[in-house]
Amino acid sequence: MTATVTSTFAEWLCAARYDEFSDEVGAKAADVAFDSVGAMIACSRLPEVEAIVQFVARMGGKGECAVLGHRLNTSVVNAALANGGMAHGDEVDPVHLKSAGGHVAAGIVPTALAAGEWLDKPGKEVLRAIVLGYEMGGRLMPIFYRARDYVTRRFYPTAVVGTLSSAVTAGVLLGLGREQMQVALCLAAYQAAGPDNMIKDPVHMGKTFQVGCANRNGVTAALLAANGCRAPLDILDGSFSVFDAFLDSPDAGADMAQDLGRYFAITDVMHKRYPVGSPNQTYLQALFGLVERHALRPADIAQIEVQIPSRGVYRVPSTRHASISGPTVCAIAAATGTLDFYMLHDPTRTGDARVHDMQQRVKFVGRDDWQGLEHGRHAVVTIITVSGAKHSEEVWHVPMTRPELERKFHGLVAPRFGADKAARLGQLLTTLADANSVRPLMSELSSFT
Repeated sequence: MTATVTSTFAEWLCAARYDEFSDEVGAKAADVAFDSVGAMIACSRLPEVEAIVQFVARMGGKGECAVLGHRLNTSVVNAALANGGMAHGDEVDPVHLKSAGGHVAAGIVPTALAAGEWLDKPGKEVLRAIVLGYEMGGRLMPIFYRARDYVTRRFYPTAVVGTLSSAVTAGVLLGLGREQMQVALCLAAYQAAGPDNMIKDPVHMGKTFQVGCANRNGVTAALLAANGCRAPLDILDGSFSVFDAFLDSPDAGADMAQDLGRYFAITDVMHKRYPVGSPNQTYLQALFGLVERHALRPADIAQIEVQIPSRGVYRVPSTRHASISGPTVCAIAAATGTLDFYMLHDPTRTGDARVHDMQQRVKFVGRDDWQGLEHGRHAVVTIITVSGAKHSEEVWHVPMTRPELERKFHGLVAPRFGADKAARLGQLLTTLADANSVRPLMSELSSFT
């Protein structure tokens, strides 16, 4: 049989073992789980997520898997849906550096936790599934970002990529063989969707629900493949492939299996320093830095100009959700000196008169000359003071350190669970590779004791 992209990728996925990964790859997997769980706990009580959890509770199902942050156990498929929704319940989860913002981790970690609990897998196997699921998602996401114009063709690649990467994650934990993995990928693609109407959505429901469904559908695909279902084995290849269907480019993924086992996509994860959309991340570094260095008070600021790629300006219109809207995010940061997840979800805080006043002084400028995906991590911020002074900085994204990641986790989890429980969860996640079973972690994540 002639090797294809689908068969080559599937064969490698089924053969790769955790102990073969480098220390860097293993550490990145642990960080992705750590950061994602913090995001899931924080988002677990948002209205969009609550609606999905309530739906899952009404549908019933065997109480086999935990729904994070809730006293609810349900089936593995329903747990993947609910936990998947909270993984991207808002804009605080990890994204992929090379795709300038694709939410790869949100399509993987909920599936790994739900399937790992259902199958009673050790921590190393859960982390292995995260690495390999991320490999599929992290290689797909840049292809979709490069080949599908975000502005003229409203399309949400995370929903498609998440379905396939979830299928890989679940398939790895189920121990699928090569051909079964190929079937799972095809069945996942059959369920993928990606309409993007976020500029019209008054809340975060479209993104939240699509990512929840991506996890549910990926698990479903892997379970059907394990149960003997048949499907075409070449969903990543040529005519009628996922690239043909969504990108009108049958061979867009022709090179995606190159360097398997040498380059790992998870090493390019980007952890968000601020609980807001990806286009806002880099300029906030410059904004906070300028305010601190020049001891600027809100009353000192006459105007803020933010230069980011033009596509980013299009993605953060002022009519959107507070954690995505660039003018709102920038105004909150300048008016209050901070950006806290829970503050962003408090209407009395985001509607503060100080924020509204500051927003009138914020101007976004699109840079048409910044075309590469790497420019999603590039910004220029200029602050003009009421006295006429001009302070400006050009900046590229600076990755978070591990201590910063730990502070972020505590800030997301402690308000929900308390400081002691947040510390216990942090320890369980940090030592996940040594755990004989993921179930004690899942028990802790679903209880309030």
